Amino acid sequence: MEFSSGQLFLFVLRGIFTAALPFAVYGYLKHRHGGRPLPVFAGIVTVILILVPRELFRNVLMQGAETDTGKWLTVWLVGAVFEECGRYAAMKHAIPGYDTHTDALCYGIGHGGTEVIVSAAHQFVLLADALGQSGTQEHLTALSEQGILTALGVMLGNMSNLAFHMAMSVLIARAVHYEGCKKLLPIAVFVHMLANFTEFCFGTAADVLLTVLIWIFVYLHGKRLQAHESEAY
Repeated sequence: MEFSSGQLFLFVLRGIFTAALPFAVYGYLKHRHGGRPLPVFAGIVTVILILVPRELFRNVLMQGAETDTGKWLTVWLVGAVFEECGRYAAMKHAIPGYDTHTDALCYGIGHGGTEVIVSAAHQFVLLADALGQSGTQEHLTALSEQGILTALGVMLGNMSNLAFHMAMSVLIARAVHYEGCKKLLPIAVFVHMLANFTEFCFGTAADVLLTVLIWIFVYLHGKRLQAHESEAY
């Protein structure tokens, strides 16, 4: 199956854009707000460390799910619990002194950026499939039907994913460092599960909208904290 140069360029574009995204955001935070690398590293390490136990728990609990809906709810719930509790444990025990708003955002770049880099690698795998005519005929046909809208969806989806993890990191940082904010941990687990459901069932547009709403909540919650604390996230 033949692919046009324009189609191949879009595979390259979405791969490069996605790969560069977390580095560009961190560069901005470092230049404008003094972002530090250790929270980014902590986010990366935490995501890697939870991979195996998360999958083990999913496999065990999914055996008791009798329907596809139950299985998906198990996947979303276990993922949300491990990611948010892992985020909380890392901020509380691994980097307790990194307690500024910028540090929380940098942690989110490490956490979400890891997922974004994996997505970027996948784009280049798809490019290799197109160039080498690898895979089934159905796979190649599906690739040939991907155009500019798919590329925009991939790039926008990864931007939303990174922004989501940055917002969740701010919420969890508040749960760690602010008295009276512990309830943000179960809230974050619920929101994370809701985000997984939204993306799976309604696609990128709904996922972006939910991320915007989460950031509005984070902003309004921060404004309320400013009335009681001298330095808020």
